[in-house]
Amino acid sequence: MNEPDDMMLIQSYISGDERAFETLYRRHRKQLYGYLCNLLSGNSAEVDEIFEMTWLKVIDKLPGYRDQGKFSAWLFRVARNVLIDTLRKNKNVPQVLDSEALPDVPDWSRRPEREMEEQESLQIIEEALAELPEEQREVFLLRQQSFSFKEISEIQACSINTVLGRMHYAIRNLKKLITGKVN
Repeated sequence: MNEPDDMMLIQSYISGDERAFETLYRRHRKQLYGYLCNLLSGNSAEVDEIFEMTWLKVIDKLPGYRDQGKFSAWLFRVARNVLIDTLRKNKNVPQVLDSEALPDVPDWSRRPEREMEEQESLQIIEEALAELPEEQREVFLLRQQSFSFKEISEIQACSINTVLGRMHYAIRNLKKLITGKVN
């Protein structure tokens, strides 16, 4: 049997089916949490708080939700707005997640020198991402999570051309930053 789509789950939840919301939550929680972790430095308490506030806002806004695209794009837009509001209140600046925040499980079958090279490469990429302007970094990270440019434009509340421009500059700036760190 096919899984119900997001809109069917939303309609069921609005009609009083709590399990429909649980399914919607389970379907999108990991991707949303990863998105927030990538935008904030390894402060898991702050990520958790914004994650919870986002879902509370979603519950509040779902009765008025209109299916104008993918639910996940709307969800990420709500999360982005909650994040911006929280940052304004706290006057914090988001950064990319520290590599130490999520320790890797070592794969002993791999050569140690190759593992070190990959760790160094990841560190260089994370440092370069941290130096990008926030909007460019966000577009880049959302594309890494397979969001379309149209969906990203909905999340960031701007035109597709603006998103494409941000992606262009993000890639160009990343190339410069990474080349500068490697040389």
